[in-house]
Amino acid sequence: EKGHLSQKFENFNFLFSFWMSMITTYNIKIYFTWYFNTSHHMAIKEAFSSTGGIFVIWPQSYHGTVDITSIISADTIFHYSQSSVAMDRSIQNDFSYMIITGYPKDYVPALLKSTAMEARNKLHKNGVKIIVTILDENSIDDDRWHTGHRLQRDNYIYPLQLVFEKPWLGLIFKPKVAKTLRKRLGSVTELLDKAIETGRVLVFEESGNFTTLAPPVLAGMASDYCIHGHFGTASLECALQGIPTLVIDREGAPFHKFNKLPRDKIIFDNWSDALSALVEHIESPSGIPGFGDWSNYLDEFDPFRDGKAAYRIGTYLNWLRQGFELGMDRDVILADAAEKYEKKWGSDKVIYHSS
Repeated sequence: EKGHLSQKFENFNFLFSFWMSMITTYNIKIYFTWYFNTSHHMAIKEAFSSTGGIFVIWPQSYHGTVDITSIISADTIFHYSQSSVAMDRSIQNDFSYMIITGYPKDYVPALLKSTAMEARNKLHKNGVKIIVTILDENSIDDDRWHTGHRLQRDNYIYPLQLVFEKPWLGLIFKPKVAKTLRKRLGSVTELLDKAIETGRVLVFEESGNFTTLAPPVLAGMASDYCIHGHFGTASLECALQGIPTLVIDREGAPFHKFNKLPRDKIIFDNWSDALSALVEHIESPSGIPGFGDWSNYLDEFDPFRDGKAAYRIGTYLNWLRQGFELGMDRDVILADAAEKYEKKWGSDKVIYHSS
């Protein structure tokens, strides 16, 4: 235990010294990042505090559970909503201000309408009446540290089987990591290719360095329904656009925020139940009331929903930058930016550490 703690201190001191040197060499005043998944960001934050700078975190992903391993140390933390603030406060994050901005990528849909329509029309030309987007997660070879390949294959097997049973059905698959998809799918690739040959199945496979280039909402906008095989941000991204969205809790996360949503209408335990409900909803005359409908719950995830979350974040960062240009002290800059945000967007959108 002593050796483990000693190693932690050594790592912290090394990172602190490295960033102190970086900051002073290049006169850095503001550091803005999404990466807080390790303890490294705590050393970076201390380096900026020691040099009079400001360290800011923005949430790339929605965290629907209270997770002690996700403690954040920052001067300012941007958040989606009051519910995400509440989860972070419960684990006693180290912060000066939390700022509610809404979903940071809500500007994206406006840029993708024509591309989404192209994908939609392509499937309709091949006789598809109803389009369903399937969203997955990545997997690795060792099931102990991730969901594993077997669980990910189910995200393809069940929908693909249904597409051969229902001639009105079309599918769009948006894998999280496309570049390794076929290797991870194994023999399921044969079923996927057979389905693609029907002209009723599309796969977004163009990839960047790490993840698929197409955002989840692009596939969602081309579809009538979305299904995410796991609890994740991708389903929320689609639901925020008013797309009927289902989520499958196969891993079992009873305390996740999504599990407050209606079961057997939005949240399902397995693929069989989700797809059976989907078919019933589509083929029955009156459908299932409230099926895939998040509209009564979206305030809990994004109180704005106006496409301006990135604008709010950028404006806030600009206020911080202007403060340094005027030669103001970091604490004054932070307080001034929070006050401006309160006046523009509401006092309930700024959470002070002492409150």
